[in-house]
Amino acid sequence: MGKYGYYVIDSDGHGGEPPQWRHGISAEWRPKMVEYVAKMKANYGDLPGAGSPVHTEDQQNYGEYAPGELDFETPLQREGMAVPGPRMTDMDLEGIDAAVLFPPGSGEEWALGDPGFSAELCQLLNDARATYAAYDPTRLKLVAKLPLIDPVRAAAELERCFTQYPDLFVGMVTAQHVLDRNLDDPALDAVWEVADSHGAAVCVHGGGQAPDQVPIVLDRYDTRLEKHAVTHPFGAMLATMNFTVGGVLHRFPNLRLGIMEAGCGWLPFWLERLDEEYELMPDQAPILDRKPSEYFLSGRCFVGVESTESALPYVMDQVGDDILCYSSDYCHWDCDFPHSVKLLVERDDLSDERKRKILTDNPARLFGIPVPA
Repeated sequence: MGKYGYYVIDSDGHGGEPPQWRHGISAEWRPKMVEYVAKMKANYGDLPGAGSPVHTEDQQNYGEYAPGELDFETPLQREGMAVPGPRMTDMDLEGIDAAVLFPPGSGEEWALGDPGFSAELCQLLNDARATYAAYDPTRLKLVAKLPLIDPVRAAAELERCFTQYPDLFVGMVTAQHVLDRNLDDPALDAVWEVADSHGAAVCVHGGGQAPDQVPIVLDRYDTRLEKHAVTHPFGAMLATMNFTVGGVLHRFPNLRLGIMEAGCGWLPFWLERLDEEYELMPDQAPILDRKPSEYFLSGRCFVGVESTESALPYVMDQVGDDILCYSSDYCHWDCDFPHSVKLLVERDDLSDERKRKILTDNPARLFGIPVPA
């Protein structure tokens, strides 16, 4: 039952893209892919280590090739990000039994303004990541990247992923809004309907490096420190409002929602504030038949957390034990690899039962992952 006595499910890891996967793009879309990669380099290049871990402990070389116009990954990136065998070794080292892998990017392809390219890129990426995860489908699970700039194509791609790879995909990912569309925009209901029908978790993942993401931040602040600090939690608060006050959870009563990489300390305050505003102005959310917090606390909504967040016990005291999910953030520049599980297990302000909820039970419920007896 795991390295530390728990069956650990990582609700938010990264990687799963084989080396040079972008080279599979068709000739028609190659110029757009080159433009996309250039935007990736421009928007992420000033992160420490270009987004790779800045520590040297257990560091491995990513690969032999020199990144070119279709390659973004740095040679400092950990090998397990692109090669599944070393990923298994890293998971064993960290104490992770199963991992849900999130794809790269915060929506850069949307900024290119071409729905056709977005659809082509997402299909290529999902297929490449399926090849990676097929190495061990019991331990490696995927969320689909979708061309949400075109909800009809996005719904079709989500349907394809769950039909073609039913043992690999457990959810989908969206940024905190899609260009000028909030996540409660009726046009996106086509996507939520497919997610609902397949039991796919809808995961809103923190971001902000891409153009047009959380504009109030990107338009007002210049440093990576300021942008990175604000975009993740602020965007998560907006998305939480969209799914509750905006009525998405009401329209799709079986939909499961994950709010990822945004911390959790904001959650009790935000649910309380949304309830207060709704009680004062219920006529402005006429579709709702209960408080916003009651939708969020109905057993369908979850929040990804990191092991060292001081607010974990406070948030569990306020909103219950069935929401928070352990996330490794493997292997980004600011993750705690290979110590993230150990850091949570060794906390003295969480009971064993609460640790089990965070490490096992809650991520299993979010993604429908079976836990061995």
